[in-house]
Amino acid sequence: MGTSSATIHVLYVDDDPALVDLVAEYLEREAERLEVETATEVDEALDRFHDPDDPVDCIVSDHEMSGMDGLAFLRAVRETDPNLPFLIYTGRGSEEVAQEAISQGVTDYMQKARGMAQYAVLANRIVQAVEKYRAERNTRRRLLALETAWQGICIVDASGEIEYANSAFLDLYGYREDQLLGEPWISLFPEPEKPRVEGEIIASLDQTGGWAGETVGLAADGEEFEQTVSVAELPDGGFVAAVDRLDREAVDDFFLVGERDGPTSGPFSGVAPTHKRLLHRR
Repeated sequence: MGTSSATIHVLYVDDDPALVDLVAEYLEREAERLEVETATEVDEALDRFHDPDDPVDCIVSDHEMSGMDGLAFLRAVRETDPNLPFLIYTGRGSEEVAQEAISQGVTDYMQKARGMAQYAVLANRIVQAVEKYRAERNTRRRLLALETAWQGICIVDASGEIEYANSAFLDLYGYREDQLLGEPWISLFPEPEKPRVEGEIIASLDQTGGWAGETVGLAADGEEFEQTVSVAELPDGGFVAAVDRLDREAVDDFFLVGERDGPTSGPFSGVAPTHKRLLHRR
């Protein structure tokens, strides 16, 4: 059922009052993580679904119900959330209904059956759907964070090719995404810098899992520029790199101010001027 123990809030909708409570009870027996709320009308279920203070993780719905049927309910949910796990669990389904549900974005479709075994199957499908949904949501959030970061960030695969670059990274080097993805990361350095990249940065990644310092970058138009680079090894191979163009004049001004003000002020208070230079120059 998965290794996570986080509670899964399920909304089960069926217009049969006796059946809806029975299914909820059996689902909670099959998986302790499941907390199942019920509704016997789609309008009631939609009100619950739209409650911003208590979001649901998954909806399980019958198809043939009085008023709005399961497919109409699915369409209403998808207008608000195209990704929320939505399972149709029906006793009067058909291949046509199943195909229509798939086209409308249903997560899973299951026919009601006799016996208790069906509840274990349904509970397992709910857990799997929600775990996948949560993992994909977390991935989208991380990518959004990367995309909005002011630093240039790229992900390099185990073969040394760039597989992701955020907007700041593309702007920094002057490439479009389709020009850069699949290209060797080392191509972003001028020829005299490449031996250092291979002998120092890549070697440090292999030995310690990371590296940080200053290098020279190569833009798409041939411009060479000083940059700060931080790289960290990824668990599944490859590494992530964060890059920023180095404004040497601004940085030198910062350290000159620190030297003038003395060792009792600034972010490196108590550090001698010579040591400040070493910290800066790496």
